[in-house]
Amino acid sequence: MKKATIIDVANACGVSMKTVSRVINNSPNVSDATKKKVFAAMKEQGYQVNILAKGLKGNRTNIIVVFADRHHEEHLSIWHNIMLKHLFSYAKDRNMKIVLSPSNSEKFEEDETDGFYLMASGIADGAILLENILNDPRVDYFEKHNIPYVVFGEPENPDVPSVSLDNFDVGYNGGRYLIGRGYSKIALLIGEQKFLSTQLRIEGFEKAMYGTGAQYHIFTGIDTVEKAYHKSKEVLEEYDIQAFFVSGDERALGVYRGIYEKGMRISEDVAVLGIDNITLGEFYYPPISTVAQDFKQLAKCCIDFVVGEIEEGKKEDARKIFKFPTEIIERKST
Repeated sequence: MKKATIIDVANACGVSMKTVSRVINNSPNVSDATKKKVFAAMKEQGYQVNILAKGLKGNRTNIIVVFADRHHEEHLSIWHNIMLKHLFSYAKDRNMKIVLSPSNSEKFEEDETDGFYLMASGIADGAILLENILNDPRVDYFEKHNIPYVVFGEPENPDVPSVSLDNFDVGYNGGRYLIGRGYSKIALLIGEQKFLSTQLRIEGFEKAMYGTGAQYHIFTGIDTVEKAYHKSKEVLEEYDIQAFFVSGDERALGVYRGIYEKGMRISEDVAVLGIDNITLGEFYYPPISTVAQDFKQLAKCCIDFVVGEIEEGKKEDARKIFKFPTEIIERKST
């Protein structure tokens, strides 16, 4: 069967080739009715956009690869899904396409499923790293090959472009909030310690505890709902705990179950404070108090920075570090 062309699409819906091209390139100068007609003709004709050929005109593909750390193949949490939703939205506004790739923050050379093969072959114009560790080989690769990128998180190297929450304040504000609510026996459940964001949250939390006389325990490596569930049961068996501070509202769901299975109540017996303010948290029972972040603001900043680097080129004197505050949203769990 002959492959459909842009001419076939134009003839099928009675518009010019130029109009079809504008629709394909998401031009704002085309009415919604015309776009609908063109897309219907594309579907009917079996027309597919050749992304690579389309990008060759300006020596660009308009593709940004978003790398999500594999986390032992537990790499897509609710947090990732929310962030990706907004990254996709803002990328579309800038006429860019997003390709998601699971990635290993420690090595990539021998992993053919890693999106670095797209970067190495020139199929993508830029990248966003949703996690970063010290001496991350991906950052070294981007710098060496002059590829526009940004890290979501707080890298230890101040020369690495980054968009992040103030993670020290995440831990500090959460800790101070719990102390202010009268909780003095607190367990912090948090993710892998190799990430600087984890380290900074722990530092902030310990600073909040300093001089208060509070008894606290910190448990790292809690990066799934299941791990949070099992750890909460262990903690309640071994310690007298008044409050859990959980790095991630999604993981807090496991803590909820652990508390209920012990025959305890939230917040009458044990309080729970999360981080992220995912929409689902409002529907927990009881709704979870949380250290909130602005997903839209963070995603927009990531896209704007990378697209700016792609379109205008890297500027040595340009701002590279973007750090955003958080706020406590109090609900019924505390």
